[in-house]
Amino acid sequence: MRSMEHAGKAAAFLFLGLLFLAVSHGSSASVPVKRILLLFPFESSVPGFISYDNSLRSTLTASKDYQFEFYVECMDLTRFTSKDYRDKLVGLYREKYSGIEIDLVVALLRPSLDFVAEHSPETFQNVPVIVVEQDPRLLGDLPSTSLAAVVTGKLDMEGTLALALRLHPDARKVFVVSGVSRYDELVHGLAREGFRGFENQVDLQYLSGLPMDELIDRVAKVPEHSLVFYLTVTRDGSGKTFRSPEALALLSRQANAPIYSISETYIDYGIVGGHLVSQSVLGVRTAQAVLRTLGGERPGDRESSEGGANRYIFDARELKRWGVGEENLPQGSILRHRDFSLWREYRWQIVGVFLIVFIQAFLISALFVSRGKQLRADRALRNAESKYRTVADYTYDWEDWSAPDGSLNYVSPSCKRITGYSPQEFIENPSLRHEIIIPEDRHIWDRHKAGIGPESESREIQFRILTRAGETRWIDHTCRSVTDQNGDFLGIRASNRDVTERRMAEARVQRHRDELSHISRVAALGELAGSLAHELNQPLAAILNYANAARRFLAAAEPNLSKVSEALQGIIRDEKRAAQVIREVRALIRKQEPHYRALSINKVIRKSVDLFRGDSILTGLSIVTELAPGLPAVRGDGVQLQQVLINLTLNAVAAMSGVLPDSPRLVFRTEAWEDQGVKVSIRDFGAGIDEDHKDRLFEPFYTTRPEGLGMGLAICRNIIDAHGGTMGAENNPDGGATFYFTLQAAAR
Repeated sequence: MRSMEHAGKAAAFLFLGLLFLAVSHGSSASVPVKRILLLFPFESSVPGFISYDNSLRSTLTASKDYQFEFYVECMDLTRFTSKDYRDKLVGLYREKYSGIEIDLVVALLRPSLDFVAEHSPETFQNVPVIVVEQDPRLLGDLPSTSLAAVVTGKLDMEGTLALALRLHPDARKVFVVSGVSRYDELVHGLAREGFRGFENQVDLQYLSGLPMDELIDRVAKVPEHSLVFYLTVTRDGSGKTFRSPEALALLSRQANAPIYSISETYIDYGIVGGHLVSQSVLGVRTAQAVLRTLGGERPGDRESSEGGANRYIFDARELKRWGVGEENLPQGSILRHRDFSLWREYRWQIVGVFLIVFIQAFLISALFVSRGKQLRADRALRNAESKYRTVADYTYDWEDWSAPDGSLNYVSPSCKRITGYSPQEFIENPSLRHEIIIPEDRHIWDRHKAGIGPESESREIQFRILTRAGETRWIDHTCRSVTDQNGDFLGIRASNRDVTERRMAEARVQRHRDELSHISRVAALGELAGSLAHELNQPLAAILNYANAARRFLAAAEPNLSKVSEALQGIIRDEKRAAQVIREVRALIRKQEPHYRALSINKVIRKSVDLFRGDSILTGLSIVTELAPGLPAVRGDGVQLQQVLINLTLNAVAAMSGVLPDSPRLVFRTEAWEDQGVKVSIRDFGAGIDEDHKDRLFEPFYTTRPEGLGMGLAICRNIIDAHGGTMGAENNPDGGATFYFTLQAAAR
C-alpha cells in the first residue's frame, strides 16, 4: 500500500516536471533566436572582460523579445602577434561558423574591430558590428565595415588626476606608468595630451618603455609627496606580455606612493580609485545597442553611446593605507572592501527600529487613552439610544435605525399602524421595507438608498407603499447618517410619516385650482366675444358672397365653370378659417388635463393675438409684436399659455382705460433668457403699478378693479409655476407697466 502511495507521488512529480518543460519550451519557442558573437582581443581571464561579459549576458537574457545564443572568442592577440597565427584564427572561425548564422558581432576594443574589418568579407560578411571601446579617442578613424553602433565610455584621466591632487594637496610629482604595446601607446598618448594642463601644477614624469623589474624599482623609490598614475601595461620594455591588472599588482605591492588609474578593472589590484570606466555599465550599454540594432536600426545608422559609464570607485583599504578620509570623497562614491561597521552599514535601520519602538510605545499609550474615550462614548451612545427609543416608541411617526451593514437595530411600534407589519417583522426581514413599496416608486427608493453614506446630510423623499390590508399610502421619508464623537459611522436614523390625507387634500386643492382656471378661461373668452364674432363673421360673410357669385355664374346662358370653381375654392378656404377659429375656442373652453409638449412660444403668441385683435375692447389700440427669431422650443401646455397671455392682455387693456396716451399700444416681446430659456413680456402704457401694493399683485382675491375677482394674476402665476418658470411685473421708466414670465427650453 505504501509503495503504491510512493509510486503515485513519483508519477505526480514526473507529470509536473514534464508540464513545466512543455510550458518552458512553448514560451521559448514563441520568440526568435538571435546569435551573438563576442570578440575580445586578449585572453579570457582578464577581470574587466569577465565583468563586461556577465553584465552583457544578464541584460540581454532579461529581454522578452528574443532568445539569445552567445559565442565568445578571446583571440589573445597581444601574446600571439604573428600573421600566421591570425590566418589560422580566420580559418578556424570560417570553419567553426560556416553552418551558424551569426546575427550580430560585438567587437570589444579596437584590435577586435581591426580584425573584423580585415577579415569580415571572408568570415562575417554583411553581419552588423557593434564596436565597444573605453574611450572614443582610442578608435581613431573607423574602418568601412557594417557598423551598427559605437558604444564608448570615457577615460577620464584629467578628472581622476584633479581628484587625486585634491585628496593629496601636498603632492609635488606624478609618475605616469604605461607599457609599449600598440594599445598601451594609444592610452599613453591620450594621457600626455590630457595632462598638459597640469604641467604648471606638478612635475609629470612618464615611466614607459621600461622592463618590469626596472619599473617596479622606480615605483618603489619614488620620493615623498608623489603620486603614481597607472595607465595600461600589456607589454613591457623587454617585450614580455602581461595582463594589465597583473602588472599593476606587481607594482602596487612595492609602490611608495598612492596609485590612481582609469578603469574599474584595477580596483582590486592596488589602486586607490578614481573616476573609473565601469566595464559592467559598458556591458549594459552594449546590450541596449544590441536590442536597438535587432529591433530594426540600419547598420549605417551609427549611434554613439559615449560617456555615462564612469563611476567614482575607491578601495577602502588603500584609502586607509594612504590616510585619505572618506568624507573628502565626491558625493555618491562607491567604496569597496570597507571594514564592517554595524552603525555605518545599518544606521538608518537602527534609527528606524528605535523610531518604531518609540512610535509603538506612543501608540499603545494613545490606544489606552482612546479606549477610555471609546468606553465613555459607548456609554453616552447607549444612553442616547435609550432616550431615542423611549421617545420613538411613543411618537406618531414610524421610526427606525439601521446599522452600517443594512440590518435594522430598531423599529418603532408606529410601523404596525401605518403598514400593518410589526417591528419584529421588519427587523427579521430588512428587505420588507423595499418589498412593500409599490413597483412604480421603487426606483425612487433605490436611487435614494444608493446615495446614503457616512457623510450624507438629511435627505427627504416621498413614495407609496402597499399595506398588509392592500391599501395604498403615501410615505414622507426623512433620514440622516449618525456618527459618534470620533466621526465613526454608526448607521442611518429614519422617520416615516403617513401623509396620505395630506396628499389627498393637495389633490382636491389642485382639482379646485384647475376648475377655477377653466372658469377663468371661459370668462376671458366671454370678454373677447366681440373679437370671436368678428373672426367668425369675416369668413362666413365671404362664404355667402362666394355662394351668390357661383349661383350667378351658373344662371348665365353660358355658365362660366372656371369662375364657379374659383368661388367654390374661396368657400372651402374661408370655411377652413372659420373651423380653425372654432377649434381654437373649443380648446380654450374644453376642460382637460394639462398636456406638456415642445412648442414655439412665438406661434402661441400669434394665435392669441389673432383671437382678440379685432375685439371692440381693443378699439383704438395698436398691437406690436417683437418676437425674436430662432428661439428654442419651450415645454408647455398651449391652452394654459394662451390663457396667461389673454389674462395679461385684458389686465393691460384695463390699465390703459381712461388714461389712454396719444398712441395707445400693447407690445408683445420675446427674447432668449438664461441658458436656453425664453422670456415673454407684455408692455402697456397705462398708469403703472402702485408701488405700495406691488408685492400683493399675484395674491388670490387681490384686485384694484371694482368688477374684478382678483384671481386672474394668481392663476397666471400658478400656471407659470407649474411650467417651471417665473413671473413678475415692473414699472417702466417712461410710463406704464411690463408683466413678464420665463419658460424653460424643452429637452432635446
